This record gives sequence, structure tokens and C-alpha cells, in this order.
Amino acid sequence: MIIQVKTVGTLKTLEEGSRIETLELAPGSSVAQAITLLKIQDWEIGFIKINDQTGSRESILKENDELILIAPLVGG
Repeated sequence: MIIQVKTVGTLKTLEEGSRIETLELAPGSSVAQAITLLKIQDWEIGFIKINDQTGSRESILKENDELILIAPLVGG
């Protein structure tokens, strides 16, 4: 199945800013499996959204889903 992945913020393994890419996964794959394929560490992700709804690492993805991975918000 094909999904769209958008990364937002500064994820250490990716360049700063937003990036959108297409990812091919096996049917029934979870967000955690997508994150592994993208080679992103769990601690680099603060928020997960799927089709503008809150998601989790355990959420199961479907064909044409839009997965948004947002870096943690930090500051002081």
C-alpha cells in the first residue's frame, strides 16, 4: 500500500523543516513500521497525526493515508 508521509520540525535524521514523501508499506502496517523504514528514532517524534487525527505508534495505516510526524516542541 502507498501512504504519504510528512515530517514537520527538526527531526535529527532528516533535514530541518517540512518534507513530504511517498512510502510503500505492506497492508496492515503500523506507524511504528513506517517510522522504522524512515530510520527515525522514537525519541525524535513528539506528535503523530494520521489524516488530521491524533495517532500513535500502534495505529494501523491504510492505503492513501497521510501520516504526519512532528518533532517534539522544545524551548525555554
